[in-house]
Amino acid sequence: MEGRGGQDNINNNLPVNPLVDLTQKDWWFQHYQGCDKEPPADGDYLELPAGGSFTVEIATNRAFTTFGHNKNFNGYFGGPQELEYTPWGCVSYPNLHTPNQTLAPGTVFAISYQNSIDKVTPENLVVFTVRYKTPWQRVTSYDVPKDLPSCPPGGCTCAWG
Repeated sequence: MEGRGGQDNINNNLPVNPLVDLTQKDWWFQHYQGCDKEPPADGDYLELPAGGSFTVEIATNRAFTTFGHNKNFNGYFGGPQELEYTPWGCVSYPNLHTPNQTLAPGTVFAISYQNSIDKVTPENLVVFTVRYKTPWQRVTSYDVPKDLPSCPPGGCTCAWG
């Protein structure tokens, strides 16, 4: 593939590390490790069907998804089948920040009606869907509000958190 975000530009080993003690400039879209400079390939969009749902892969590392080296990986949150725990009972590997799926707080998708990541700000990024008890499994579906406005030409920018 050629162009922005093509396979030749992807670092399949970008880990997701805690963002504590980083400045907003550095943690925003994980700038400190270059994630904001790895856009999707031109023409690659995540379809958000108003009134429907969409499915994505959640992982601690791109390598643990179908975009990575082992396309059949099927672990928890892109992690091992055997979880590791901290002395105080939270899952430490993969880093889920929860002791079990029942207590997992949830994840969100937010949307900005900007087609350039450089124009996305906390003020124009809005949460539009929540999935409770995640992250836990690699494959997760989110619901889309039926009245979600269409994106402008060139698309929108979404963020997961």
